[in-house]
Amino acid sequence: MKLEQGVVVKVEGGFAYLVPSLPQGCEHCALKELCIGNSGGKLKALNLPGAREGDLVEFQINISRLNLNLMLLSAAGLLLLLAGGLLGFYINPLGINPSLSGGLFAIGFSLLVFPLARLRRFSSRELYPEIKRVVRRKT
Repeated sequence: MKLEQGVVVKVEGGFAYLVPSLPQGCEHCALKELCIGNSGGKLKALNLPGAREGDLVEFQINISRLNLNLMLLSAAGLLLLLAGGLLGFYINPLGINPSLSGGLFAIGFSLLVFPLARLRRFSSRELYPEIKRVVRRKT
């Protein structure tokens, strides 16, 4: 994984908020306005080396872990949506039009995804970007 650079703007407990620098080669990119580093956005990162405000740091984002968790959460949402639709349509516990019952149960079951997203697996510290080293301390 590639290391990116950024400047720490705030330190809070074991985390640091940083503004990423634009990587080389981004000057001519048509989509550079959408990047976090170019739009003034801040990243919350694990501050393992103890960076302070104003420090230039190198950080890393574990994209594969983020993608895996996003796929698992999306799959859980689709399965719950399908299960709710099938339960409402075929069992029809509400005793109303099966299509309406299926739709209501599908929506209800799909709303269970939000509590799932708060579980430890999806809100783990491993999902945060991690500051690997301090390149230059603020003087």
